[in-house]
Amino acid sequence: MPFNSRLHLRYLNSKTIHRFWAFCLIAILTGCNAPYPIQETEFQPKNSSRLFAEGFSHVTDFYIEEIDVSRLALAGMDNLTTLDPEFEVIDVGNSVTVNYEGQPISRHSFPSTLDNRAWALLTSRVISEARGVSSPFREASIDQIHQAVFDGILGELDRFSRYSRPDQAKSNRDNRNGFGGLGIRYIKDPKGAHIISVMENTPAESVGLQAGDIIIRVGTTDIGNHSEAAITKLLKGPKSSKVRITVLRNPKAPQTIEFEITRKKIVVQTVNYSALGSIAYLQVSGFNRSTTSTMRKKVRKAQKEIGKDIKGYIIDLRNNGGGLLKEAVNTADLFISSGAIISTRGRHPDSHQYSAAHSQDITKGLPIIVLINSYSASSSEILAAGLQDSGRAIVVGSNSFGKGTVQKVFQLPNRAEIAVTWARFHAPSGYAIHKRGIIPDVCTTSEGTKTVADIVSLLKSGALPISSEIRASSPALDDDIALDSIKATCPQSAEPSELEKEIAEALLESPALLDLARGQPAPATSELVN
Repeated sequence: MPFNSRLHLRYLNSKTIHRFWAFCLIAILTGCNAPYPIQETEFQPKNSSRLFAEGFSHVTDFYIEEIDVSRLALAGMDNLTTLDPEFEVIDVGNSVTVNYEGQPISRHSFPSTLDNRAWALLTSRVISEARGVSSPFREASIDQIHQAVFDGILGELDRFSRYSRPDQAKSNRDNRNGFGGLGIRYIKDPKGAHIISVMENTPAESVGLQAGDIIIRVGTTDIGNHSEAAITKLLKGPKSSKVRITVLRNPKAPQTIEFEITRKKIVVQTVNYSALGSIAYLQVSGFNRSTTSTMRKKVRKAQKEIGKDIKGYIIDLRNNGGGLLKEAVNTADLFISSGAIISTRGRHPDSHQYSAAHSQDITKGLPIIVLINSYSASSSEILAAGLQDSGRAIVVGSNSFGKGTVQKVFQLPNRAEIAVTWARFHAPSGYAIHKRGIIPDVCTTSEGTKTVADIVSLLKSGALPISSEIRASSPALDDDIALDSIKATCPQSAEPSELEKEIAEALLESPALLDLARGQPAPATSELVN
């Protein structure tokens, strides 16, 4: 059966196909025991064949839906046209014809649909042919060639499966695991790197770097004309290594300050805390390997600073695109004493996982409000759903993104990565989060919700909170009408609004209002915020 994709589908008379080669093919070796050359700059068929074979195996073994390697390989070869539009790989049913400038140069029979290695060899062979006839292919870097193939392969999967070339993959690993650096956040400035914040307990803080400082030189290199990527590369380095930087503290004065800094492992801080009177406000920007430990420290800090007057916690997940699943589960476990947090289900047996709380609630039962919006996705939805379904938190805001899938990340031999969707996660009450998102208890985007007083009025009337039946409903993933109906109960909003924080503060300041938000009647004598 012909592969039906973006291939230029043509059924060619076999008599018109000339089997000839424009050059002598390089022999392709199949052994996979030799180390892969990390600094490879030239296309080496045997190495690329190994790379593709591993990529094919990861996808065919773990992707959430069963998929043939033939489909992946044909899509990868077809996408080579992005490097040279004159190059075509044409599916003719049980073989492929390779054309250049409209003329056939070779034909190859299909390997077995189950043979990942054979399809990888064929893909490398076709690239070798392309390099023999096409200048753009010979001029393309090895990373560009691999990118083209993997973009085609991963393009056959869902939109959350992706390929990251080696430099991108290293940045991804740094964000997840940490890196040798200074501990600053900066933006590009015509003079260099304008520091916008200095992270706590980092080398930058210890030497006295400040927000507003502009780094103009790293070592002897002026960085005014450098890109952000180039500046970051200069500032990063092995742990315990030293770097000298020159800083302009007052942009209007010529005086500069030099610092010699010893790099340390930096894990980007994803949790920030501030006190809103007697309320602890915790903003979570993502989930990396330090999120749970940082959240614990910030809660302890809030308890120490605010003391016995603390009334509750706001956990702000707005614009939080997610991160490590395990960290979202562990963060939820900080606040939930018992019960389910999340479950995941996919095609691979190892994807069937169930996570339950087993720790003590570090807030000792104090109320929690979680803020979400349409950019709250993935791991942030796991945390919101776990806290909501367990009854530990009231969720305020708008319908979240609905990215309810889990990606398994594989490092490839060339140090690139592929992220393959291998499971969908389900909230403790059982519904699938994918495509529907989290429905808040208190919606801030419905008609007539412009002020805190509007929300209070809706809570008094019983129009809020949104019923648990709606919030826990679980239509089929292909039932778009039912999904749209659920999401319409609280239309998505991408812009965080002060109203959401104001409502959260009002709920924590008024126990009676909090009871209404929980769906419980408030005592007749209770005072409500107006």
